[in-house]
Amino acid sequence: MNDRTMIKVNATETCLVFRTVSPKRKSPRSFYVLRSELERLEQYGSITASDLGCFAVFQQDTVSGLVRIRFSWLQQNSACELAGYEETVYLPFNRLMGFAARSLMDPALQWSALSVEEVPKPRMVFHGRENLHATLSHKAVRRKLIRFLRDNFQWGWSDEVRFYNDFLPYSFFFTEIRGGQQGICGGLILHGREDLNRAYYSIHT
Repeated sequence: MNDRTMIKVNATETCLVFRTVSPKRKSPRSFYVLRSELERLEQYGSITASDLGCFAVFQQDTVSGLVRIRFSWLQQNSACELAGYEETVYLPFNRLMGFAARSLMDPALQWSALSVEEVPKPRMVFHGRENLHATLSHKAVRRKLIRFLRDNFQWGWSDEVRFYNDFLPYSFFFTEIRGGQQGICGGLILHGREDLNRAYYSIHT
């Protein structure tokens, strides 16, 4: 929580004005984004805005409900060389657009929000418990499954990943659900079952 970035947004008649504040630094200046550009973000899902040599890429994730903003803060030093830094923040898309709409009626409005710490992870749902129960009952295989799920199924763009019994022991068929539609399908297969302590999982799509 203490390492998260605060995004402060003010409004003018034609723009939204962004500043960022983190425990390590503050943005060197304000970043102005035209309201017309935000309308294109809502329409196309992605925009690149520029302001006095600085850049910001806005990308909407309709599954997570977030907008990813990558700021490139650039400054010219005394030797006429460009220097700066980049930072990426995540904001709730509907809350940002709601503030944009409200501030048209009251330009004195201000909005502050902490960057969402990370993109939400999909729910993992197991249907058919036979293989799952067998896996959880074996300590070494259980660790392998938990570690593999943690490292390989953290898809921020997905709503849910559903797992079903595979005909192979300790293995599963999976299907991704994204925006109510089926996405990636495949197998989560345990190889080397003759020695479960050395066995390993892999994905087959």
